Amino acid sequence: MIVAIMTPIMVEHEFVEHAKVAHYGRFQAAIERYIRENNSWDTEKDALRFAIAEENNRKLHRTPRNSPHMRPQGQADAPYFSGLPPPRRRPGSKASEELPFAFVLTDTQGHILHAGKDYKIGQKLTEEELSGADSLWVKGRLVAYALSSGEPDLSTADLAYLHTLRETLLFSALGAIVFIIPFGIWEGSRLVRTLNHLTSAVNRMAEGEFKQQVPVKSEDEVGALAKAFNLMNTQLHEAYKNLEDSRNKIAKQAEQLKELSIRDELTGLYNRRFFNEEVKVLHANALRYGNGFCLVLGDIDFFKRINDGYSHVVGDEVLKQVAKILMNSIRNSDIVARYGGEEMVLALPNTSPQAAMEMMERIRKTIEQHPWDSIAEGMKVTMSFGICDETNGEHFEHMLAVADELLYKAKNNGRNQVCSLSCSQTH
Repeated sequence: MIVAIMTPIMVEHEFVEHAKVAHYGRFQAAIERYIRENNSWDTEKDALRFAIAEENNRKLHRTPRNSPHMRPQGQADAPYFSGLPPPRRRPGSKASEELPFAFVLTDTQGHILHAGKDYKIGQKLTEEELSGADSLWVKGRLVAYALSSGEPDLSTADLAYLHTLRETLLFSALGAIVFIIPFGIWEGSRLVRTLNHLTSAVNRMAEGEFKQQVPVKSEDEVGALAKAFNLMNTQLHEAYKNLEDSRNKIAKQAEQLKELSIRDELTGLYNRRFFNEEVKVLHANALRYGNGFCLVLGDIDFFKRINDGYSHVVGDEVLKQVAKILMNSIRNSDIVARYGGEEMVLALPNTSPQAAMEMMERIRKTIEQHPWDSIAEGMKVTMSFGICDETNGEHFEHMLAVADELLYKAKNNGRNQVCSLSCSQTH
């Protein structure tokens, strides 16, 4: 559309420039001839003589162009302006109408030599009016100024050419639009679809769905963007997966380290440090809410004889089996730990003395009836327990001390028995 608009304007501008060149050339030729014949220029007298000659030339060319009386161009006795073309009107204009495209010619002093629209011969132009004029030179000498005004007096052929040019460019522009609009819609739709895929994929990634791929349907910049996104997403997904695997591995190792830090390596029971930390809380809750709470201290009978008589390997296996029996016999809320050597300790929250006695009796019998000869032929293993249910002390260590005294009493009473504060049941 820009080409369709600008081209006719530029062509018409070229017509004007060519018209100027043609007219200015004839002006220069007339002035040069005058200077050569009169050996004078730039005086008021010269201006008057040149203007009279130009006026005579104008009267001469009022004769119709096809008249046989028209003076031929280049005739010897022709005036200085005989080389200028006769005035020409636009098609359809009247003879009385002024020429739309006119020239004003002045000498270097500003005296009008050839009058155009709104100007008269003999009038002198101001310096401001001459500032926009074109300079005419003859053999390197400034001889005159020329001003043009109006539209070019184009011929019928010129006007037809411009009309054809405008129509051709207009139809070309319309044809380009008809082609470009569907192509632009198609290309824009393809671009929007790809961008929508990218936007949707990014939004899903923001929601946590890291594995995303978008279709690549072109090799242009948008296709390159889609490929780059797919590659980036694949790398990001792999990195995230590796990070998740590392995190899970670290979490698992941390859990294992935690278990190792709170478990006894041989038996798998909690260690003494963990047991003390947990029992502090259980004891404080029992004091605060008045719930039943019992601590049990147990010891394998004649464990030194087992180590000495069957070896420490067998002794270790006995400890493992006893630990397994204890863990399988308690509730989820209970805690059992290896307190040292062959000594085990149990914390029984929300448990009455009678319930604790029944539980420990059941465990004692299970240990006694376990097939120990499968580990070492003829071997028998029993265990003694002391139960303390006194929660009145400020610290749980008091309960442990009482349980240790009751365990000692069970040992003195013949071992393989459970002794509570009442010691009502012994075996």
